[in-house]
Amino acid sequence: MVILNILGFIFMLGLVILIHEAGHFLMAKRAGILCHEFAIGMGPIVYSKKKGETLFSIRAIPIGGFVSMAGEEVNDELVKVGQTIRVQFDESDPNVITHLILNPDDPRYQDTMLVDIEAVDLKGKDDKPLRLNEFEVKRSAFYVMKDKNLQIAPYDRSFESKTLWQRFATIFAGPMMNFILALVLFMIIGFVVGQPQSDTSLIGGVSGAEYREVCLDGVETDEEYFCSPAVLADIRKGDVIVDIEGQPVSNWDEISMAMRDVIGQQNIAFTVDRDGDLVTLTVNPILGFYQAGFSSDATIHDRVIIGSVGAGSPANRAEQLIENGTEEGTLLIGDEILRIGYSEATLTDVNSWEDVVDFMRDNSAGEDMVIEVLRDGVTYQYLIGPFSERFLVGQGVPPIRAEIGIGPEYQFEFFGGIVYGFENVAATGTMIFSTLRALFAESRVGVGDLAGPVGIYSLTSQFISLGIIAFISWMAILSVNLGIINLLPIPALDGGRLVFLGYEAIARKPVNKRVENSLHFVMFTLLILLFLFITYNDILRLFSR
Repeated sequence: MVILNILGFIFMLGLVILIHEAGHFLMAKRAGILCHEFAIGMGPIVYSKKKGETLFSIRAIPIGGFVSMAGEEVNDELVKVGQTIRVQFDESDPNVITHLILNPDDPRYQDTMLVDIEAVDLKGKDDKPLRLNEFEVKRSAFYVMKDKNLQIAPYDRSFESKTLWQRFATIFAGPMMNFILALVLFMIIGFVVGQPQSDTSLIGGVSGAEYREVCLDGVETDEEYFCSPAVLADIRKGDVIVDIEGQPVSNWDEISMAMRDVIGQQNIAFTVDRDGDLVTLTVNPILGFYQAGFSSDATIHDRVIIGSVGAGSPANRAEQLIENGTEEGTLLIGDEILRIGYSEATLTDVNSWEDVVDFMRDNSAGEDMVIEVLRDGVTYQYLIGPFSERFLVGQGVPPIRAEIGIGPEYQFEFFGGIVYGFENVAATGTMIFSTLRALFAESRVGVGDLAGPVGIYSLTSQFISLGIIAFISWMAILSVNLGIINLLPIPALDGGRLVFLGYEAIARKPVNKRVENSLHFVMFTLLILLFLFITYNDILRLFSR
């Protein structure tokens, strides 16, 4: 399984980076820009192959990639007046230089001509020929260095020589390709899974239905399994929900509204039409409190028992208020909630999950709260700083949700699949912008909550375990994420370069190249330091789990 996770991680990260850089590369080639290298990853080269003008390489550190375009950087000319170099001529024309050997002592080229440079023009603006002394230099000639050859970039092949629109398109094409990849992946999901038939109350699927005998009849199995509330209530695929707690329902919107009305209650009466017979079933939903990061236990109904605690959630990072001299981590599965309040002085008794629901609804702003639990006969109190409802809604996550484990029937719809793709790209983008806003506006969300390669690998492993559809969905989400992050108006990112182009369009003159590249370098250094910090936190979280 570890090998599958690693391969899935490499494939996913490689694909979203490849698509991004391919956008830059294709638009650059279309504009006639010389691309020295197309690289996936950073650091030392692991594998490379020269094709045409460009070196295609895979580098050791999987944290991005780049397309090295002529004219992006400010470099002193590699050959200057007064310098001595060696030159190699075209075999078919002894007056045209094809190679400029920068080190005259290079043992590989001792049989070539030694030249003292008296005049040089290797830019050739306005279609002038390239010259070195009295010789013409081929426009596709190479600088020969110790460990590589670098093709000369005449002005007309450089990034800076292109129109504002060509430069904009070349930079913007990277993020755009990420959005296109995400759109295609979400469409694939829409076509494969189909569209929900929400205009009826027919149950098209039951979570964990394959474990019905295990959950209801106690049949032994060596597999890990989960008994959903629907399975425990004996709800079946094909049942048609007629009413919930006496409230008639005829479609899935009405089912959702009816469930919101009874959220927090246990022993909820569902009446279903099963093959023409009306059957009344008792359902005990799992209550998910995403605001705090824990949920109820589906199998225990007479006590308020925590059934799960989200990794990295507020409940998982709760601060223990030690009164009994015993230190016991954070909230744990199996804890029984006894009291809840905004402080130790305002703790009130919890008699049912409805009490917890009422409190969480009152705490929509995400104020600190204290939860008292019973664990192995010992009482513990924890201080939790939950997420606000505004933050969760921005992430597309309901602060409180009653989960049963049922869903509508899905059918293939061509146009529905296309709409599904666009809707999910838009929803994912909105979620990411909400996260960025919360990073600066929410005290509960900080840089330490961001995920780097280690965190992404951990999440990828979880999605792979959920199946191919979940994995494709995660890949699409990551692709949108990469596209949006790259469009942030920060130097060293595509968005920062677009800002400089915007200034040029308004001011009618480009930003000083040295100033621009200095800003890119400083910000790139800061981003590397941020990357190292995030990776460090990723590793700490991984070991803490």
